[in-house]
Amino acid sequence: MTSEPGEVRCGRPFRSPAPGALRLVGRFPESVPAGQPTVSGRIEVTSPEAMRGVAAPAADVFLVRKDRVVTTPIAQDAIGVRWELAAGEARSMPATGSLISCEPDGEPLPRGEYELYARVVLTPDDGPPQRAFGGPWRLPLR
Repeated sequence: MTSEPGEVRCGRPFRSPAPGALRLVGRFPESVPAGQPTVSGRIEVTSPEAMRGVAAPAADVFLVRKDRVVTTPIAQDAIGVRWELAAGEARSMPATGSLISCEPDGEPLPRGEYELYARVVLTPDDGPPQRAFGGPWRLPLR
């Protein structure tokens, strides 16, 4: 069963969509001890052109192993943040991802190699929402 590019569903294959207007660069730990509930880092967002709109206060983060989604983004209960991004300007935002399986058992992820991805959705003042993905970034759980 194939998934659409950019679809983040537990246990399903993940394929990054084609790059969009926003570019994401992640800064995360080189490794994380197994058993931790979350991993935290920062995402830097840039755009080749000026953008004004609203986005969540933090990036969505999820993990993939063997091409399948193993964690889903943590729900954000927050009001959107106003963005005014000049062409080429970088904006940094927090990014926290779950290290607990998205499967019904909800167990901590086992040791091993994972790929971390981030997603940012910016809703511009004058157009449809812009979804951007960054990654994969290697994340070993030791």
